[in-house]
Amino acid sequence: MDVAGTAERAIAQIGDGWIAGDVEDEALDFKRFPPSGDRRAPEKFLKDLAESVVCFANGNGGVLIVGVADKAPTRAQALVGVDPVRWPLSELVANLFTRTSPSITVRAHALTIEGKTFYALGVPPGMDVYSTTEGVYKIRIEDKCMPLEGEQLRGLRAVRQGRDWSAESSGASWKDLSTAALEHGARLLRRQGSDELAAMALENPAAFGRASGIATKDGDPTRAAILLYGTSHALQQVPEWGVNVQTRNSPGGDGRVLLRRGDTSLPLVLLIDQLITIVGAIAQTQIIRVGAEQIELVDYPDDVLREIFANAFAHRDWEASGLVEIIHSPAELAVSSPGGLLPNLRLDRLLHDTASPRNRVLAAHMARLRLAEMSGLGFDRIFREIGKLGKEPPVLEDGPRFRVVLPGGAGDEAFARFLRSEAISDTLAEDVDVLMALTALRNSRSVNATTLSPRLQRNVGDAQRVLERMQSASLVHPTRGTARRAHPNYTLTPTTVAAMRSAITYRTSTVDHDDQKLLRHLKRHGRITNEDVRNYLDCDVETARNRLTRLRRRGVIDFAPDAPRRGAFVEYVLVRESERSLPERPAPKPSVDQPALFDGDV
Repeated sequence: MDVAGTAERAIAQIGDGWIAGDVEDEALDFKRFPPSGDRRAPEKFLKDLAESVVCFANGNGGVLIVGVADKAPTRAQALVGVDPVRWPLSELVANLFTRTSPSITVRAHALTIEGKTFYALGVPPGMDVYSTTEGVYKIRIEDKCMPLEGEQLRGLRAVRQGRDWSAESSGASWKDLSTAALEHGARLLRRQGSDELAAMALENPAAFGRASGIATKDGDPTRAAILLYGTSHALQQVPEWGVNVQTRNSPGGDGRVLLRRGDTSLPLVLLIDQLITIVGAIAQTQIIRVGAEQIELVDYPDDVLREIFANAFAHRDWEASGLVEIIHSPAELAVSSPGGLLPNLRLDRLLHDTASPRNRVLAAHMARLRLAEMSGLGFDRIFREIGKLGKEPPVLEDGPRFRVVLPGGAGDEAFARFLRSEAISDTLAEDVDVLMALTALRNSRSVNATTLSPRLQRNVGDAQRVLERMQSASLVHPTRGTARRAHPNYTLTPTTVAAMRSAITYRTSTVDHDDQKLLRHLKRHGRITNEDVRNYLDCDVETARNRLTRLRRRGVIDFAPDAPRRGAFVEYVLVRESERSLPERPAPKPSVDQPALFDGDV
């Protein structure tokens, strides 16, 4: 930690009209020494400074700069400085050491800037949970010190002190494990190639528990063992065991209960499948065919449901009151569980975080069974599968309860076809970053690294590299007016627009080369059918229909007056106004230097 350098750079940012909040952040805070004359001020200052040191130690560490008035309007008024005679640096360090528990030794530096002395106090990230000697617990969240208590305090202790509720003894015996659950667990293990463990599960549950890590050091069943495989009687001994499931016509409508806490006594290895079956029975499904492949578009895919349901149990706070709640509606599926994120996790980094989970033994065994992922909390899988449907990413909400909201709807048929077309490689079609960028470009004419960064949960530099990778694959290109910028605006290439077809929700200003073929046919023959489109473009019935529908919605073509509007004999004619506004031109060649596809440069 470059304490002195951080302080110097921060002070350099202070100017007239400055706002401290623009400089302070998760790892930086300003403090002003108390003026002389107030006898109570020194004690109040030292108490506040100790709380700030605790705050940083319970977070990710940081630097306190002492001698800056953070509410002063000008630089001259802000740079108050320190009286090193009245407040010797060594005494200040010693004072903070005695006011914190466990005691914290700050890394202190004295700086001279513009003739004044400033103290820079570096606080390393702690290895324990810290408080003041008066029992005040705080933690740094963004640019504020917030109280650390209740579930969050318990979670930080679990992370820092290594406590794992699920690894502790359940007080039950191996006879309290369900035979049906062990048999299902054995089937799951065999699928992963763990035949030896599968055999143990059926023949010797105690040996299976020790071999798979769900037994205590004394060989007794852990709480994780009971949650995963316990009988109904054993599960009743877990105070917060259970789940509520209901469905609604809309998110705010009256609910119909599908499963109450008392309606099921299944352990997790069986319960997850039951929940998937319940929600799957009311899911909307659409079957489409792409060549010889049959694709199922479903509003809430089984893999996504499995990951979200498993996470709700694996990462919840089992010592907090409340049950897992699942609320289904056609518009969204909301899953919430007691306990917010651990203090070492951030909502805007969950897609890539690999921090240790709250219930390590439980999560590790669920990962072994492939019920959930161990690292990354499984959100990459969730975002990927939702992205493959062309849907917006899930909404994640932190608080006393952690909540995941999946968007409803069966996804976009044209987007699903695009992902299986020659316009995109199989590798990119499975890349979660590329999928989220493409879903953004379905609904927005352009994106850049800055706007894409929060969506991908990556920094701006990484987001730019994602866009450059997509540009190399001719999926996007920079607009003419921004191409020379460090972070250009990117739009879909004409080839990608043609391949995505009606998956794009906004109106484009040009027609692509394939559309020109169809218009030339119309000018020569006066009419066109679905079969004509299939012959010209060598595509299937659905692709031809989508292209004709898109042209009709844009006012380029319309139904022939004397032809049927449904069935195999539908015919279309050219709208005369569009005949003048759409001149023929050669096929565009996708390249970086190609003009922007949309009206003007974004």
